[in-house]
Amino acid sequence: MKILVNPNRMELLKLRKRLDLSRRGHRLLKEKLEGLVKEFIPIVDEYRRIRQQMDHLIPRTLNLFALAAATSSEEIVALSLEECQGEAQLAGEVRRVMGVSSPAFRLEDFHLEMGYSLVATPQELDLAVSELGSLLPRILELASMEELLKRLVREIEKTRRRVNALEYVMIPELSRTGKAISSKIEEAERSSRVRLMKVKEMLEARGM
Repeated sequence: MKILVNPNRMELLKLRKRLDLSRRGHRLLKEKLEGLVKEFIPIVDEYRRIRQQMDHLIPRTLNLFALAAATSSEEIVALSLEECQGEAQLAGEVRRVMGVSSPAFRLEDFHLEMGYSLVATPQELDLAVSELGSLLPRILELASMEELLKRLVREIEKTRRRVNALEYVMIPELSRTGKAISSKIEEAERSSRVRLMKVKEMLEARGM
């Protein structure tokens, strides 16, 4: 990135102000990046812990459904599930982490009526339906955390790109341009002094 400016003192002052502003912005963005990463790590750890639990519980619940279908038949299980009626009440809020907003949902109430005959269906089906209901709060929590993590990752990447752009492109180029302008101004002043000295010598030689 090349910064094209006229080599004069006014432009040098403007350049130094831009450089100072860029350094302050870089410091603030770096602090933000460190804060985002600091908040991100414990959320990831908690997400992994819940995900490991769900990776164990969900297959176990599905195995109960499979066992129920094997004990009776898939048709009976499907018809029995159609007879189930449930009602769930969700509560939503906005969770904010370091300026990043994300929706979060939780299960406030869940009611399930097993409309099928308990006599005509295997016990495994009852257990499977019951376990599935107990998994809903964790599924909602996991989904909310996953969305938050996705948004945090996007914000971390965006902030890191801005930090790198300032650190490796903008600040070095402003510094180089400032030094180049200072060097040209000093060279122009030296040339001006040399010309003045020559004029003075010529005037003195003429007795003026």
